[in-house]
Amino acid sequence: MADDLIANKKVAYYSGCYANYYYPQVGKSTIEVLGRSGIEVIVPEQVCCALPMVAKSNMRGAYKNMAYNTKMLSQLISNGFVLVTTCSSCALFLKQDYPRFLGTEAANQVSQNLYHITEYLAKLHEIGQLNTDFRAMYQTVFYHTPCHLRAQQIGNPTVEVLQLTPGISVEKVSEECCGMGGTYGYEKVNYELSKAVASKLCGDIKANPTDRVVTDCGGCKLQIEAGTDFKVDHPIILIKEAYGL
Repeated sequence: MADDLIANKKVAYYSGCYANYYYPQVGKSTIEVLGRSGIEVIVPEQVCCALPMVAKSNMRGAYKNMAYNTKMLSQLISNGFVLVTTCSSCALFLKQDYPRFLGTEAANQVSQNLYHITEYLAKLHEIGQLNTDFRAMYQTVFYHTPCHLRAQQIGNPTVEVLQLTPGISVEKVSEECCGMGGTYGYEKVNYELSKAVASKLCGDIKANPTDRVVTDCGGCKLQIEAGTDFKVDHPIILIKEAYGL
């Protein structure tokens, strides 16, 4: 079973473009958090997962990137590493679309051994290998579940992990779409519709004020911040703080 590799405590971190270029605090926090549980972490050579390329019909570039990542990541799995990413969009694409597009055993191997960061931490906790020496954080949280995380059908591991921290109270969990829709929301022609889709979520956040607003998706973070003027954090940032790092 793929989960058997979790006990190895060896992680290859697929950072993805957003953490790598725009939100490096997420990548740094991930490595620090995993280190607190004695996890060996490497950041392998990687390129964009290719989701944006597919969205823009650049299939030649997409297949090139998918083939490169699959070769690199499948080799690491064979060496006992599991794959972890902090981007829910990258995770969904690697899990569901790599096997569909490539149709190879290596792509299946990548799909079956890749975890969203909180999914991995929750599984680590299940086998008693997560360091839960958290300091108390008396903060309320509004948590937004990204569509691309919900589509993975893995439950809500982010809420599970946040609730391991003494004092954190997840006051509201929203599954409303933020309206960004990947590259869709970046285009001027889609601006008004994207904003309209986001209005329900942004209204809920304003109506339910909390100490922190949290989401796992960089695109959702940008959209929520634009629509509410509230700072939005990735959950791994809160987990790092709970360790006192």
